[in-house]
Amino acid sequence: MKVLHLPVNISSQISCTVRALRSIGVEAHGLVRRSSVIQDSGELECVDWIGGLRPIARLIRGIRWRSKLLRRVNWADVIHWHWGDTTWRGLDLRYIAWRKKPRLIEFWGDDLRQSQIASRDNSFLNAMYAKDPTRAVDRGAEAQTLFRKHGFDCLIPGYELADYLRPDLFTGYYQTRPRLMLEDYIPKFPEASNRKPLLVHAPSETTVKGTDAVLAAVAEVSRDQSFDFRLIHNLPRAQALEVVASCDVFLDQFVLGCEGLAALEAMALGKPVVCFIKPSLMPRYPSGLPIIVADQNTLSDAIRDLVQDGARRRDAGIRSRNYVEEHHDARKVAAELKEIYADVLSATKIAGDSQSVLRNRHWHTVEERARLAEGVT
Repeated sequence: MKVLHLPVNISSQISCTVRALRSIGVEAHGLVRRSSVIQDSGELECVDWIGGLRPIARLIRGIRWRSKLLRRVNWADVIHWHWGDTTWRGLDLRYIAWRKKPRLIEFWGDDLRQSQIASRDNSFLNAMYAKDPTRAVDRGAEAQTLFRKHGFDCLIPGYELADYLRPDLFTGYYQTRPRLMLEDYIPKFPEASNRKPLLVHAPSETTVKGTDAVLAAVAEVSRDQSFDFRLIHNLPRAQALEVVASCDVFLDQFVLGCEGLAALEAMALGKPVVCFIKPSLMPRYPSGLPIIVADQNTLSDAIRDLVQDGARRRDAGIRSRNYVEEHHDARKVAAELKEIYADVLSATKIAGDSQSVLRNRHWHTVEERARLAEGVT
């Protein structure tokens, strides 16, 4: 089985997935249109998509990308597309459909998230949209229409994004999870005896991560507690992970209402993580979730408790590593993806509309998810 991953290495997930698939015997290739210092681009084929604005240089980059894309699409048995956008004004998706390649779109966040739905039970997200309405521009409906038009099946990582799927476009979806190559993360559990713990916050985007609330909470707790704090932003990936590996508490995000990939990486490094997970999502998580859940109003209390209790920090760090080993090990998820690819391959052979055939254990209906989101059993 030959699987092509493209075009956006969001949170290093293409790199990680390709490595994991290769490790279990799947012939996987990643073709991405840019690399970034905050991502792991190992074992990927990258085409510079940024560069300067010189017309000739842009033309050359466009030709390089399209020639590589066409060649790799022809090579692949399955297309695994990451992020709900086209790289060629839809011609790339049309070509994939014309070649009748079994194909999946994995949405990752704001490419699918719809502000009205996301904020109806999240006052912090609602406040962000009210303060900056430009952030409430929804691309999800357009992206779903685009990919369903070209016959893509849907793959959803995590526990939130399926709420935004339109049942008139996608009657169902495959369920997966974000993945980590655990050997890349050597755990270093917090020392319970440390009287001056280091807290770290590493926002990729400060507004969405609630950095102002983090800074306010840190300032409040620092009036009566002794600890160190470090804010890291746009630091090269290797350096950022070194800082996280040295910390005692990781402060993730406090607006969206779910954890990010940075939180999972910190957990893999054996760190206790504080994050805002909105109440409506909590029942969907596996039992034993070790994340210390706090919102912007309770964050200072959560920080104070962890600063004061070294034994709790260490225990939460150990449970964090155990949790990602159980639920986010890239090789375990790759084995599930292999089953999903086989299912998509089989369905494509059986029916032109692949959503009309019986699916495997990773398949869920949008109708079921809608009832769950509304609290209906």
